[in-house]
Amino acid sequence: MKWGANGPLRSRLHMQSGYQLGTYLFLGLIIFDLLLGDVPRISFAMYALFFYFWQRERVEKEDKALAEKMKQRSNEWTITLVILLCFVGYAVSLGLQEPSISLLELSIYGFSTIFCIRALTLIYAMHQEHLD
Repeated sequence: MKWGANGPLRSRLHMQSGYQLGTYLFLGLIIFDLLLGDVPRISFAMYALFFYFWQRERVEKEDKALAEKMKQRSNEWTITLVILLCFVGYAVSLGLQEPSISLLELSIYGFSTIFCIRALTLIYAMHQEHLD
């Protein structure tokens, strides 16, 4: 048996534990930011990215056909929820006189929210497939 024979398995295990560690680390930073009274912009964005990649890695461990089915269902739910959030944001913005948040912060929160929604819909799709 050669030393490098299980290299891909080892790197896959390290990546999954890295995604989990990153998710928990940035969740802790979000809580720390909130306790200090700051608004967690970058911590939330990094948490969303790590959370999404962790859930995507979990889905890709399934059978290829099943994983594609779960990703497709997640795509449909994500698009539906994003469109619903856009309508809610539009309705809320009608009552605003002046924007109190910069465009950069709004885009960071928007993309972070999309990644979190995507990760949550992947979790829900995995749950639904395992129930069926």
